[in-house]
Amino acid sequence: MNSKEIQEVVETVSNVKGLPEDKVFEVLEYALAVAAKNSLDKGDINVRVSIDPKTCEYKVYRMWDVVPDDEVTKPLSQITLSAAQLEDPSKQVGDVVEDEIDMEESKARRSGFDRIAAQTAKNVIVQKIRDAEKERVVSSYKNLVGKLVVGTVKKKNRDSVILDLGSRQGGNSAEAVMTRENWLRNDTFTLNQQVRAVLLPIPENKSGLLNVSRTTKEFLIEIIKSEVPEIADGFVDIRSVARDPGNRSKIAVVSKDKRIDPVGACVGMRQSRINAILDELDGEKLDIVVWDPDPVNYVINAMSPARVEKVSVNEENHSMDLAVTAENKPQAIGKSGVNVRLASRLTGWSINVFDVDEYDSKMSARNSELIALFCDVLNIDEEFAEVLVDEGFESLDTIAYVDQSELTSIDGLDEEIAEVMQQRARDAIRKNAEKAKELMDLEGVDTSLAAAFAAMNICTKEDLADMSVDELLDMEGMTQERASRLIMDARKACHWFD
Repeated sequence: MNSKEIQEVVETVSNVKGLPEDKVFEVLEYALAVAAKNSLDKGDINVRVSIDPKTCEYKVYRMWDVVPDDEVTKPLSQITLSAAQLEDPSKQVGDVVEDEIDMEESKARRSGFDRIAAQTAKNVIVQKIRDAEKERVVSSYKNLVGKLVVGTVKKKNRDSVILDLGSRQGGNSAEAVMTRENWLRNDTFTLNQQVRAVLLPIPENKSGLLNVSRTTKEFLIEIIKSEVPEIADGFVDIRSVARDPGNRSKIAVVSKDKRIDPVGACVGMRQSRINAILDELDGEKLDIVVWDPDPVNYVINAMSPARVEKVSVNEENHSMDLAVTAENKPQAIGKSGVNVRLASRLTGWSINVFDVDEYDSKMSARNSELIALFCDVLNIDEEFAEVLVDEGFESLDTIAYVDQSELTSIDGLDEEIAEVMQQRARDAIRKNAEKAKELMDLEGVDTSLAAAFAAMNICTKEDLADMSVDELLDMEGMTQERASRLIMDARKACHWFD
């Protein structure tokens, strides 16, 4: 391949394929190096080709890696440090020594590259050009990651669908793969069908491969944005999304403009917008709720379409107990627990659902225990203890460490009495915690939890290790996940698994 042929190849490929000339030169240098190496037929040698972009003349160099004198393992591609320094004293281990090869005078190929070498170069060029085209296509889509793309179904099988995304910036058409786990359970695809999906992050190690999905939160958000201009324009914000793809989703929205109803904006006139969104979701249900800075109101909204009758909040464990009517309980929980699960994920609160009778019974039992505890520890009468419970004091902690003004705001309770009550509560907490002091070595066990364990006669790590998850679930605010983790940590600390 002479300089004229190289120039023609560069110009043609650059114009037809839309690749920059420096990329084409890079491909040609690699291809000519492969062809030169095959033509020389000297085994495992290293060859480099350099093309002058102005004259299109090229030079071929044979390369050796400089290694310590006693570490030569590849004589055809390595040279000792002492040998390299005979010609260039500045050479060091890790450097490269190069010698230009005159291909025309090469004993192996007097006429330069032979037919086989030329064919090799051609094959390499074709493959490298294809790779470069794929890289260019991928590069043009990188700014669309997480955004909606529209493709035409080009091919489909049981496990995946190939979408033709068309061309961008005048280049070749791009293709994207959507695997079965990335489409909705009710999705059906036909050839030439238009499909909307969201572009997934592009793997760095798989050049030219684009993946799309219809099951991510981002897809739901982008679909809603495309149908609700108030969200796209920033007048309404999506604060949180919880999704069970193909089954049910919840989004929390809030308006930045008091004149705009955020839910009404998403629903649209005569439900036109919500219907378009649901059509795209292909049978997936969608609850649009109003975000509220008050956690209780937010959780009540998130439980939609169920109606909540009563709420009890446990700030310490970041959980809420909700009461609903017996008839409304199945709807509140949802099929396989999906409604309460999504509401919990949407709000970030652990949510427990009871019917009104169960809730009242639980609250009554808890209140009775609290009243008895307050009477015993604080040395007060039952009537006074009932007042404290009615005022929202749910544990010794809430009395011991609350701002004293919250206690003195209760009729008949002055600063002196409040101080005595708080001191008694603190003393009781410390006394109980002292019994279970060694449990505080476990992650997540503070003074309050240690005191609660002590009240259940769980005072050592061995005691906790012997417990079951169900036994700990009777504790206020304890979740199955937390109980399991605490028990496992205790068992590890007791070397159960050694």
